Order: sequence, then C-alpha cells, then structure tokens
Amino acid sequence: MNLNRAKCYRCVGEIKNMIKYGKTKSCNQRYICQFCRKTRVENYAYRAYKPHIDGSIVQLTEEGLGIRSTARILKISTTTLLKRIVSIIRNVTKPIISKGKTYEVDELCTYIRH
Repeated sequence: MNLNRAKCYRCVGEIKNMIKYGKTKSCNQRYICQFCRKTRVENYAYRAYKPHIDGSIVQLTEEGLGIRSTARILKISTTTLLKRIVSIIRNVTKPIISKGKTYEVDELCTYIRH
C-alpha cells in the first residue's frame, strides 16, 4: 500500500492515523483509522469490485445472457450482479425524444402523439 496517498474514507485523515489491523481471509492487509475506527483493505479480492467488471456486465447483457449465466461467467453472486446492474442503469442518461418524428427501437416502429 502506498503510505503517502492512502487516507481514511470517513474522516479523510492522513495515513499516520491508519494502523495495521490484521489480515483478511485472502491475506490482504487491513487498516483501521485511529479516530473514527473505520477499516479498509488495500486490495479487495472479490471480483465484483474490479474496475473492468461493469463493462463486462454490459457486454454480456447485450449478448443476451441471463442473470445466472452472467454471474457464473464473471464468478460473482447473482445478488451482487443485480445490484451492479441497477447501479449501471442509474448512470444511463435518457435520450432526447422529439415530437412528430418516427423512431425505431428493437425492430419496432412507433409514433409519438401522431
């Protein structure tokens, strides 16, 4: 862990306030803040927290895989996968829809107000 950059997430203290607090099951070092007693881990072992996992979830969903098969391929829990999908959906912006134009969505033609 880079001791100069790491800070407490809760009280945003310097690393001087963070001390070693044992290890996790996957042998990663755990730290605790001396002021707020909040713990943190340098590297999480669970795959759902990896930065590239959101892109993989979107890609597998676009390919038409179900929840269970996507969770099995990514080696994460189905509950965690559903939570990640909801968080991805919240970040999607809605497209601007103009009145009086024709739009095709998934091979379905529809009109707005006409």
